[in-house]
Amino acid sequence: MRKRGNAGTRERENARTQERGRAPGRAVVRRPGPPPQRPSPRPAPLRVGQKVAVAFRGVNPDGDGVGVVGAQRVSVPFALPGEEAVVEITRAGRRAEGTIVALVRRSADSVQPRCRHFGACGGCQWQHAAYPAQLAYKTALVRDLLRPVLEGTGAVVRDAVAAAPWEYRNRVQAAFGLRGDRVVVGYYARTGPLRVINVQECPIQPAVNVQLMHAVRDAVAALGWPVYDRATGAGLVRGVVGQVGVSTGEAMVILCATRDLPDRMAVVRALVDRVPGLVSLQLSVQPARTPEMLGSVRLLWGRPYIEDVVAGLRLRLYASAAVPPNPRALPLYLEAIARAVGEGGVVVDVACEEGLVPLALASRASRVVGVAPDREAMHRAWENATLNGIGNCVFYTRSPAGVLRKLRDRGETIDAAVATARGEPTPPEVFAEAARAGARRLACASHSLTLLARDVAAAREAGFVPVEVQPVDLLPQTSRIHAVVALRRE
Repeated sequence: MRKRGNAGTRERENARTQERGRAPGRAVVRRPGPPPQRPSPRPAPLRVGQKVAVAFRGVNPDGDGVGVVGAQRVSVPFALPGEEAVVEITRAGRRAEGTIVALVRRSADSVQPRCRHFGACGGCQWQHAAYPAQLAYKTALVRDLLRPVLEGTGAVVRDAVAAAPWEYRNRVQAAFGLRGDRVVVGYYARTGPLRVINVQECPIQPAVNVQLMHAVRDAVAALGWPVYDRATGAGLVRGVVGQVGVSTGEAMVILCATRDLPDRMAVVRALVDRVPGLVSLQLSVQPARTPEMLGSVRLLWGRPYIEDVVAGLRLRLYASAAVPPNPRALPLYLEAIARAVGEGGVVVDVACEEGLVPLALASRASRVVGVAPDREAMHRAWENATLNGIGNCVFYTRSPAGVLRKLRDRGETIDAAVATARGEPTPPEVFAEAARAGARRLACASHSLTLLARDVAAAREAGFVPVEVQPVDLLPQTSRIHAVVALRRE
């Protein structure tokens, strides 16, 4: 009985203590609630060598098909949306990768690749997909990757537009390699040991560019010059860059080497009669151990440029890759920029390279100001303006924000601006200066959706609001896509 009495006393004391708001000496026993639910076990992580069934629902910017196994995404080269396959995991972790072991269901968009080198060559990713499907994939990539910076704006992402998907490139870059004692020329293999694919055909290049590659390969082999080895850094000749005028037929050859040639005239004599339309033969010296072949460029024979007509403009194209290599689709790209900046007023292109965009906008604007990356590019922009008789373009070379500030200090009002991100995002102060100078319309463009997203985010910070996105396919058969974002400031 004493025990029971003591227990009752303790319960009454605890109750009184709770009523006074003080913590009791012992924990109060509460009514038991529902038992805690055990968390569902996490699926086991994927392991290298494991074989899994994957259904593919999309693609990533590298061109790989993307599917989900459990809660984990897996990217697989050459897989297309709508396909199902047995996949062997080749890389574990958060960014799992795999390779197709057996295709269970083929996509309705699957087609036979045109090129015999497709799959081994590291150039194209999507020759096995019908071209309308490629455009749909690229439109989806633009929507997905720009969604965070477009959220809440009501901006419309239009379907990707394009021109001819084959033989569209006016520029080729190929490396030399060795097969035993035989010199080969082509592109690097997609995977495996570092080696050059001996290119016999390339359906995205016009036939003259393939002929150009083979002519330079044969000349190098005949001269007996040692081929550069990227693994060791030894050798002389690295590769060739070729460029052809689609409208004019003029051709340029740039032989790329690690140092000066033992006999410059020997290569001139070997190539002058082998390349149709040759008007420019140059040497690029690049001693660094890098895949980049263009270094210090020197003229060997002819003139340092070819001429071509692009989007109705007569242009001089030099060794630098200042113009995207798809002359037939460039009018679509330039039209998207023109639509974004509108008609009339003063337009500033803050990254104009050698003047293509300012010259294309000149007929729609009262004045166009271009900011070139260096003095050489600025002089070439002036040269192209003179070639076309365009007098309402002016070109500078200094910091883009500084040019905008200078124009504002002189009392000039800017109506629109163009910002093209190449290699790195546009400095955010450029958008702030454009807003201070009065710009109401803005076009942001890039071939990198990552850089484009950063530019759009910086432009929004400066008060510009996206209204439209136009993807333009300048690189068919690959997963890369150019896009132009039109923005307004109220």
